[in-house]
Amino acid sequence: MKRLFLGSLILLWTVLALAKPQDTERFRLIHSDKLFMSNQESGQILQLNGNVHFFYGDTEFHSDRALILDAQKIARLSGRVVVENDTLHLVADSLAYYRIPQVLNLGGKVRLTQQTKDGFTRWMQGDHGIYDQSKDTFATFGNVKAYDQRENGFAECGYGFWDRARGYAYLIEEPRVTAGTTDTLTISADKMEYYDDERKLIATFNVHTQSRDYQATSDFLIYFSEQKKAVFIGEPRFENAFATAEAEEFQLFFEEQELKRVVLVDSCVVNFSQEEDEEKQNWVRAKNIVLNIAEGKIQDFEADAEVSYYFLQPEKAKQDFFINAASGERLRAKFDLDNKLKLMDMGGKIKGRYIFKNDS
Repeated sequence: MKRLFLGSLILLWTVLALAKPQDTERFRLIHSDKLFMSNQESGQILQLNGNVHFFYGDTEFHSDRALILDAQKIARLSGRVVVENDTLHLVADSLAYYRIPQVLNLGGKVRLTQQTKDGFTRWMQGDHGIYDQSKDTFATFGNVKAYDQRENGFAECGYGFWDRARGYAYLIEEPRVTAGTTDTLTISADKMEYYDDERKLIATFNVHTQSRDYQATSDFLIYFSEQKKAVFIGEPRFENAFATAEAEEFQLFFEEQELKRVVLVDSCVVNFSQEEDEEKQNWVRAKNIVLNIAEGKIQDFEADAEVSYYFLQPEKAKQDFFINAASGERLRAKFDLDNKLKLMDMGGKIKGRYIFKNDS
């Protein structure tokens, strides 16, 4: 048996020695429990079984079984397949490696993992995948999931594409991204794109953002991870337990993944209430409005340019009924810890009226 193995190995190295010098994808066998080589009209066929370990160029392969078709420049691997080079770690149940054009077709529990230069882990997985070694791109489909340690984000969809060379990825077929824990922030859309250099996520069409404290919808979303900022455009709408808002553009700012500030730009309308989940009868309209948020409640807001507002205070045990409506150039309002209005300050060309309980 040893003579047969050694004889086959010598034959293998003889065949490889005849390869053209310009062939950069040279095969180098490290280990196999069993080896069988046959010569056919179509060329040499090498069968490897048990703890298979070999190199093609700088890329390392592990599997339980392998079939090397030298003339066709094809390698077929199955059973606990692992592919590695400097930054790539790829696992699958099966693999077909086409040395020309350097494409790997993968099947069954496919996962590509990358260690970034700054020490973070990223991976993308699915039921099937295609890795283009020459372009350093990975496409996967069927129960696709992904994770980025630096962004602390998980994703899922039906089809994912990852261009490692360009630092770009996109997700389609009902993509969904979750930042932090499952109840912190979830974004869904028709398509999502991520740009690594800018640490920017773009969600396109039917965008829906959901967190513990608010939800927002729009046609487009751009999230800048470095600045902890999200920009919503295309009929954006914001809603939480105390307010709803609409404008041409929203800008949301976060700290520790908690919403702290909402900037509304152009044609702004905010409807709000003083009680959680109460009818939002009060409103403010302005060209620009800025809301400061704490624990899901409005702390204060400022409105400027073409400002108007309406505020109704219902009669209760410790408060009188009144209605206040006015317009002016700017408006500032503050709320207490119970989200009750404690200050309303308007300035610049004020026009308004107060209606009290006994007014006729």
